[in-house]
Amino acid sequence: MRRTVVALALLSPGSAVAQDSFADAFWDLSVRSGFDFSSGLYGAAKPTEILSLPLSIKAVKGPWTLRADASWLRISGPAILLDAGGAGGAAGIRTSGHASGIGDLHLFGTYSVESLWASGWFVDLTARVKAPTASFAKGLGTGAWDGGGQVDIAKTIGNLIPFMQVGYRFSGSPVGYVLRNVLYGSVGAQYTWNERVTAGVSYDIRQAALVSAKTPQEGTAYLNYKFSDRWSANVYGTAGFSPNSPSAGGGVAITFRGF
Repeated sequence: MRRTVVALALLSPGSAVAQDSFADAFWDLSVRSGFDFSSGLYGAAKPTEILSLPLSIKAVKGPWTLRADASWLRISGPAILLDAGGAGGAAGIRTSGHASGIGDLHLFGTYSVESLWASGWFVDLTARVKAPTASFAKGLGTGAWDGGGQVDIAKTIGNLIPFMQVGYRFSGSPVGYVLRNVLYGSVGAQYTWNERVTAGVSYDIRQAALVSAKTPQEGTAYLNYKFSDRWSANVYGTAGFSPNSPSAGGGVAITFRGF
């Protein structure tokens, strides 16, 4: 769920309205990269560690946003199954050792309800699909296609932006496992300190992909700094509140926009 937090951190009150006339004529492109690290027991006796080096490409035109997320992964430890984010889909199956390689490819299409922007409401409707490009044999992915949809709602109240997300994932199952479809959600708030700095917190909860596993629950705090109109950085940390969540994690995301 941390990708959602990073995306929201780039929004300041009125920004969507200000960009509207330009975005209607041209695709506004941006690229995001950085690193994400987390560690937790996930029901095992020893911790499993996940290092991700993500790459995200986004194109915005008017109310439409297209996004593609890819990553390089290194997973170490004995976890049997990892619920790697509500929207992201379950990660691989492994019993020991470590492996690294390309992660799954995630494709998103989002429609923003423009008529609400002037009143300070932001409602996004998103459809997503996961292409199983990560190796199931190495334990980096399930090797199955996923799909789903979600709704994101935010409201500007001065410099404060409360937000929430509700989504549903149709889980593909690897050979020998039965993964259930997953309902997930998030609530939080963001505060704009000035034209460069925003900060926020969120609470994420989702059903576990395995019926027998505990419900993953996490809290995230983040700080976004805008260096210029084109460059920004987001730093975040995460704590888990469930045996099926990472004990702790964090990362940095750097965004360049305006190609």
